[in-house]
Amino acid sequence: MPENNVPKSTQAKIWQLFILLVLGITWGSSFILMKQGMKGFEPIEVAVIRLVFAFIVIFPFLIPEIKKIPRDKYIWLALAGWVGNGIPAFLFALGISKIDSSLGGIINSTTPIFTLIVGVSFFGLTFKRSALIGVLIGLCGAIYLIASGYNGGGQSNFVYALFPLLGSILYGFSNNIIKFKLKDLKPAVITSGAFTALMPVLLPTFFMLQIPQKAALDDVHFTAFMFCALLGMFGTSLAVLVYNYLIKTSSIIFAASVTYIIPVFAMAWGFLLGEQITIHYFIGLAIIVCGLWIVNRAK
Repeated sequence: MPENNVPKSTQAKIWQLFILLVLGITWGSSFILMKQGMKGFEPIEVAVIRLVFAFIVIFPFLIPEIKKIPRDKYIWLALAGWVGNGIPAFLFALGISKIDSSLGGIINSTTPIFTLIVGVSFFGLTFKRSALIGVLIGLCGAIYLIASGYNGGGQSNFVYALFPLLGSILYGFSNNIIKFKLKDLKPAVITSGAFTALMPVLLPTFFMLQIPQKAALDDVHFTAFMFCALLGMFGTSLAVLVYNYLIKTSSIIFAASVTYIIPVFAMAWGFLLGEQITIHYFIGLAIIVCGLWIVNRAK
């Protein structure tokens, strides 16, 4: 037992909860950063800038470890990169272009539910039967949000609300890939390897879209570019690195529970920047959180 008389297991749990809070704040802010980036760039460009800057920050972690990665892990790193980062970045950017950032943050809170569904369906994850009730309740909350979202005011749109939902489903696959297929690799290797797998496509795209030239056009474009870069450096690369560490040192359901916290900060930023927060958001969030609570109790 350490000198402060706090058991190591308790210290570890407190540390994990602290990490969860920091991730919630960071990712809760990412939706409004996407909105700010779209003041100068198209959604696809926002996603490209985000991912390229995430790669720039995280790639140095891969250099000393690259020769140690088993070849049979390459395909799983590529899948983790595209399923857990690449495709969702475009889906969320497209969704946020037409819906409120607050709504996007709330829909993202379904990730633990899809993590459980995918884990049970494809990775042999076991769970108590009562967790099924939580999954169904959480899905009902997501369906309610999407069905009522386009009537809720602001910029909400039914079709575009489906994009972040699909992104959350893909996060469910990525969480399980990291936990079950890449468990022998360091979090930094997983994160840097995953983003590196995106670059053969995204680096040429970055220049083909003439993003550097657009960033230099005027103050509006430059400011939007910096918001996207900030999102990539902190809200994507470093946050994903910490998240991967959390997945490896706790349960995937606990790690995915960061989405309890994300909507709180997403809604706060949205409110401060003039988005209309409707009663539907609170009802949908309450239903999803209820479902997540049951899932976590049953795991």
